[in-house]
Amino acid sequence: MFPKKILFFGTPDIAVPSLEALAQTKDIEIVAVCTFPDRKIGRHQVLTPCPVKVSAKKLGLPLEEIKTKQDLTNVVSKYDFDLGIVIAFGMIFPKEILESGKFINVHFSLLPQYRGASPVQSAILNGDSVSGITFQRMTFQLDAGDILLQTEYPIEGINTSTVFQAFAEFTAELFPEFLTQEINPNPQNEKAATFCTKFTKTDGEIFPNKETAENIYRKFLAFDIFPGIYIATSKGNVKLTEISLTPTEKDLKLPCAKNTSLFIHEAQVPGKKPMNISEILKGNPKLFE
Repeated sequence: MFPKKILFFGTPDIAVPSLEALAQTKDIEIVAVCTFPDRKIGRHQVLTPCPVKVSAKKLGLPLEEIKTKQDLTNVVSKYDFDLGIVIAFGMIFPKEILESGKFINVHFSLLPQYRGASPVQSAILNGDSVSGITFQRMTFQLDAGDILLQTEYPIEGINTSTVFQAFAEFTAELFPEFLTQEINPNPQNEKAATFCTKFTKTDGEIFPNKETAENIYRKFLAFDIFPGIYIATSKGNVKLTEISLTPTEKDLKLPCAKNTSLFIHEAQVPGKKPMNISEILKGNPKLFE
């Protein structure tokens, strides 16, 4: 049955294009948009709404703030809806809610690959040339539901922030097809499942004497949003903000494992702004020795 009433759950920027697309789709009614309460952000701890909440207000859509799982249960009971759409919401749904079969989740990988919190970063880090988007039926086991729609997307040589933006827009484009086609759910192949977890700040440290230039560059692409990549030096952790596998003018050549080389164009010393590496080395000629 073509779903007419949608209960939408989302938080970050990547969920906004889909919300906007659904709001503009004929015969679709978004009965409510569910988000987390405003959170304190930045050095001055300014109370700030999430991007999905900002978008919902602009679109004039009903809003529900979800603080706890009980709030989630109450909201689901409150509304008459045909389909619950979840995109990067960040809360595990209670089993009794998911048993209704009404909820679908959009996951940024070709499931069953990269179940978990960092599918895009993990795919880039592993050097995958292709990833994709999966619409899946939500189950209590994380990212293990039946596949409802799946589409490949090239990611070779692209950083995480760019992939996220592309996937967000592509997901929005896929919704009309998803909502109108006849869906034949396909169970996931459990034997082919792989998993990924959240990354931490320490994952961004690089070790040129142990890692090849290509591996370090993959980290650079994968970790551009968080945590970035850095080298531990006597001046502290120096963040590498612009690097490449081929030299350009005034780059610093950094020897890496297996006779490979990385070329640093811009870096950031603790407490300073990102600067051209040649400027940094004028005051710190032995920074990486």
